[in-house]
Amino acid sequence: MLLLIIIPLVMVFLALRSRTVIKLFHALALICFYSAATVIAGDVYATNAHMTTFTTEIHHFLLNGWFLYPSAYLGAYIPFLLWISLFSKKNNG
Repeated sequence: MLLLIIIPLVMVFLALRSRTVIKLFHALALICFYSAATVIAGDVYATNAHMTTFTTEIHHFLLNGWFLYPSAYLGAYIPFLLWISLFSKKNNG
């Protein structure tokens, strides 16, 4: 559970050192978002095509590596965005 705080803070530390790193984090988040969404959409479509109940088939995408790993990154990326906005030196007014 402590990793949910440490990993985004490490990401912030790296992002504040280099603009390239922050762009890499953003690009990776986009790829992860589309990967996870594609897995979900494919499983929902397959469930509807087989006319089964979605709740009984939900473990297909929850246990899918193409869903788990991108979602894990997004789970660290969202707190990273919150931390980076807190530490950025932009003037808001």
